Amino acid sequence: MKTRRAFGRAVLGGFASLAISAFAHAQQPMTLQQGVPPQQATLDILVLHATNQPGPGSIAPSIANMPQLKRPPFSAYNTYTQLAKQSLTLVKGTPQNYSLINGRIVQITLTNVLPGPRYEISAAINQPGGGPYINLLRVTSPPNDTFFVAGQQYQGGVLVIGFTLH
Repeated sequence: MKTRRAFGRAVLGGFASLAISAFAHAQQPMTLQQGVPPQQATLDILVLHATNQPGPGSIAPSIANMPQLKRPPFSAYNTYTQLAKQSLTLVKGTPQNYSLINGRIVQITLTNVLPGPRYEISAAINQPGGGPYINLLRVTSPPNDTFFVAGQQYQGGVLVIGFTLH
């Protein structure tokens, strides 16, 4: 009889300590699971003006070390000036707007964060006069890797938009 009571107390004590442990664990602040990347990223946007000038042209010192600008299709221009640089915080699924110097708006959305991490984003740009957005790109990029999109006509050249995710 004593053995049954002792066994019953041990089981009951075990359940009680499990319940207390579970309650204490539930009261601790949530932390990221190891290996699960946060569902946000910092986006650096770089806006450049690409033109063809007489002579050898020039690249602004702040962007002179970007090899992408020296390869096709960007090597078709011999002069690059930096017009703007800004950082935005992207939260998965929440669009962020960035106003370009030509009055158009680029809408960027973090669509996913993959292990590694790698970032998936989509971008759209509004039509002239503030019309509906048209898809510009959908890309997956590793951190700190700048990629460029060009095509918006501006003052005798084109706007080149650089995206770098961190």
